[in-house]
Amino acid sequence: MYKKVFWEHKEQSGSEFLRISENDTNIKAEGLVLYTSKRDAYKFSYEVITDNRWFTKSIEIINLELNEKLQLDSNCKGKWFLHNSELVEMDGIIDIDISMTPFSNTLPINRFEWEEGQERNFNVLYIDVPTLGFMKLEQQYKFKGYSEGGTRKFHYKCRDYETVITVDQDGLILEYPGVFIRRY
Repeated sequence: MYKKVFWEHKEQSGSEFLRISENDTNIKAEGLVLYTSKRDAYKFSYEVITDNRWFTKSIEIINLELNEKLQLDSNCKGKWFLHNSELVEMDGIIDIDISMTPFSNTLPINRFEWEEGQERNFNVLYIDVPTLGFMKLEQQYKFKGYSEGGTRKFHYKCRDYETVITVDQDGLILEYPGVFIRRY
């Protein structure tokens, strides 16, 4: 797989360029995100490496303005490490959720075959951008079915927030209502 994606960030002014490539053992997603808040303008890059089954191996996020970096590694079996120290509070977590990108939704969606009406709960390692702080969060996906052209719809829920997201055949967000829309 080789794919380029461009998302517009609608909730805050911004955009993202994502490139995904795959070799015999890994999938690599590299993103560049530019966005503004009421307080500042931000420029971040990230790299997520997964195995070919979409189990996250590593994540690196860099604040390109401040040259601050967060690097987390995983054994793909629910163990996470920061600077070679195990993050025991994240034990059992497979997936990540990076606050600034809809790419994160691709990971749990692509790790499974889904049947219409099927619902799954996931504990994720949530990473807040711009602070680069992280915590455990529970998220829920329910496969609502296929739409025109093979796109799929999922009901997504996290805490008090819920919406219906649309993904393409590769599990990449086409529309995240009011938050992200894919332009390429």
